[in-house]
Amino acid sequence: MEHATSELREFISDLVIPHQRCNVNINPDHITMLEGTKIKKQHSRKRRAHKSSTLSRRKYAALGLNTLPTKQMKYEEALPLHHLWKGYVREHLQLREGDEVPQVHDGRYDEFSRKLVKLDLHGAKLKVLQSKCSTLESLAGICVMDTKNVLKLLGKDHRVRTIPKSECVFGLKVGNMEFTIFGQHLNIRPAERSVKKIKSFVKPFM
Repeated sequence: MEHATSELREFISDLVIPHQRCNVNINPDHITMLEGTKIKKQHSRKRRAHKSSTLSRRKYAALGLNTLPTKQMKYEEALPLHHLWKGYVREHLQLREGDEVPQVHDGRYDEFSRKLVKLDLHGAKLKVLQSKCSTLESLAGICVMDTKNVLKLLGKDHRVRTIPKSECVFGLKVGNMEFTIFGQHLNIRPAERSVKKIKSFVKPFM
């Protein structure tokens, strides 16, 4: 302790101006000695990887959850879904009684077109206006499934038909408004389409 005190006195004295060094006095009771300690590394426990409880798309398809029976569904059974969709689309597009479709030169056109592209089509009544495959033209029905590449429409003859999006132009009617939608704009999964950022320029729909 005395050795430490003398070293401390010498160190402090060097910091004091020469004629005041004689007044330097160190009280040993006020000295606290700190001993170095080694810090033990805390080894973090490896967390066990938990398997995801959700199904992969491959398992989802293997279980047949993305398929619909083609002849066991009735058109009337899909009508309640269509009535729900009509309320949804009016709220989504913020339509009021007597509203008209914005024209291309209208300032509201871009925003309206983006909302139209993001629509969830489950329950919508659609009609194929044009198609590269002539046998698909004029087919109509209620959309009962919307995937990345196809729409499945339930017709009045109680048959479910698979319509490729990219090869068709669809007609959609909401109240007194009629829309023409190019299927290539819908070529994405509905969940992803609803949150995807749409480019400011959208080809005319009407």
